[in-house]
Amino acid sequence: MHLRREIVRRRQAGESLAAIARALPVSYGTVRNLWRQFQQRGDLSPAYDRCRPAPFRKAQAVYEQALEMKQQHPGWGAGLIWVELADRFDEAALPSERTLQRWFRRAGLGVPRRDRRAKASVKRGQQAHEVWALDAKEQIQLADGSYVSWLTITDEASGAILASVLFPPAPLDDDRAAGRQTSASANDGAVGASRTDPDG
Repeated sequence: MHLRREIVRRRQAGESLAAIARALPVSYGTVRNLWRQFQQRGDLSPAYDRCRPAPFRKAQAVYEQALEMKQQHPGWGAGLIWVELADRFDEAALPSERTLQRWFRRAGLGVPRRDRRAKASVKRGQQAHEVWALDAKEQIQLADGSYVSWLTITDEASGAILASVLFPPAPLDDDRAAGRQTSASANDGAVGASRTDPDG
């Protein structure tokens, strides 16, 4: 208020608005507006009433109809109510969905959110071979331009790869059949307990 009074005092003493703005820590536009306010109202009090948000900016009928629809249909969202209002009013007179939501909250008509209970977390395997994870990768392009896929079996607790199979299978050497191609660990005894050699 002391700045407002100082602006009026200096202006009444003959100083220009620009000179007042340079002398005080106030912009020229603010000095001009405050001087006009004093000339029109004879008062320098801040117009706090103008800062209050209006309950609605559209037609009163739209506001009342929107609240009535929400009361009758609590489960309807703002989008659906907007569509219903468009059947009764000109779309140019309708507020946005966000404005409808603000109206509903202000009127205490907002639908409370459902109780979201925390889902039970899934625990990973704690002991070796308690849980095996099966993972597949498909159509991975290699440096030579060809594509391969592979399948891996991993122990979830230790992270150890128990077996892996490459597709399409290809021979490691001339003596091994293509149909038996797997990784070094994917032999007959790679997964699970080791087999006992019948010959000792």
